[in-house]
Amino acid sequence: MMHHPTALAYLVSAYPAASHTFILREVLGLRARGWRVATVSVNADCRDPEKLDLLEQQEQLNTLVLKKWSRLTMLFDLWQVVWRFGLFAVFASLRLAWQLARPGLRGRALGLAYWLEAMLLACWMRRQSITHLHVHFGNEASMVGLLCKRISACSLSYTIHGPDEFHDAAGQQLAAKVAAADWIVCISQFARSQLMQFSAPEFWSKIQVVRLGINADYAPSQRTPTSVFTILCVGRLSPAKGQMVLLNAIDILRSEGQSFRVVLCGAGPSEAQLQQQLTQLNLGLQVELTGAMSKEAVCQLYGQADLFVLPSFAEGIPVVLMEAMASGLPCISTRIAGIPELIEHGVNGYLVAPGDAYALSDAIRSLANDAHLCDRFKQQARITLAKHFCLEKNLDLLAQCFAEHCGGHHA
Repeated sequence: MMHHPTALAYLVSAYPAASHTFILREVLGLRARGWRVATVSVNADCRDPEKLDLLEQQEQLNTLVLKKWSRLTMLFDLWQVVWRFGLFAVFASLRLAWQLARPGLRGRALGLAYWLEAMLLACWMRRQSITHLHVHFGNEASMVGLLCKRISACSLSYTIHGPDEFHDAAGQQLAAKVAAADWIVCISQFARSQLMQFSAPEFWSKIQVVRLGINADYAPSQRTPTSVFTILCVGRLSPAKGQMVLLNAIDILRSEGQSFRVVLCGAGPSEAQLQQQLTQLNLGLQVELTGAMSKEAVCQLYGQADLFVLPSFAEGIPVVLMEAMASGLPCISTRIAGIPELIEHGVNGYLVAPGDAYALSDAIRSLANDAHLCDRFKQQARITLAKHFCLEKNLDLLAQCFAEHCGGHHA
């Protein structure tokens, strides 16, 4: 069978997703460079198509969802896998799924589910004449990818973000996933170092760094001056993002008589807890929770803010920080994971210890009262983004990786 030399399957646990717009940009960028990228999602995107922009609607419509596989055709397709790839490959992959499954009844059941999804994916890839599978994140989707390779002998690569994968490296079977991959992209040196920690040294050469990025022209259409110094935080409302620390820092500053407005943009499991904290601290008039917003609306928020704060406990290298820097906002974040590869403390932003509300309040106070320092951070931030986090340059690097490992051309 003739295979398209530039055909790729992109597998993600949930695609498209509001928090993964960088994957959408990546897919579109690779297509613009001549690659045929077919997208596969383990779970369905449950967002209302009418609330999505045109590009997201198209991706939602054209993405294969493994959990929505037609029950009428599933048995036939599973038989096709046995027929095309042989009983040995099928049973070897089933044995591998059992070996790598988490202990316990639920773990074994999930392992069988991943194996079944891998069988369906292998069948679909053969129909599409695709022989390379790329998986974002080292989570359950990457286990499906590993099993798919064992069934079909396709080539396999991952993009590893961290830090979630590293919190349970044994449970996620990172060592086995690294061994099975033909090559691996990490979005930061930090992620690469952690993957090296959990894998055998003979596999380190297959792990390389290709960063995410932001468009050079990303910026609000116009900046809207505000009467009160406005602090913006964009991210999922979850314990890992540290929004509670920001509220405590604002409470400290308010006790000193300083006036601030805070906008928390996002939705998530911590919303009720944050609302309760606002009530306890009596910050309801100073803090606004916007809920989830579209990309365009978030861009407008960047234009209405004076400072961006992301007080996270766990991150990769957040694209929202890149967006804020590109939007001309001075930024404060935490000295964790890959963030110091983006923000150099005292040069293009401030970094504080995670969980330290007093250090965060000091950093906010410093920037709120020093326009010259804010301007210097903004200028240096643009230099950093252009040098290391330019989306087009990094997409060129990623496309080159695919060209070197998968054949085809690099536009």
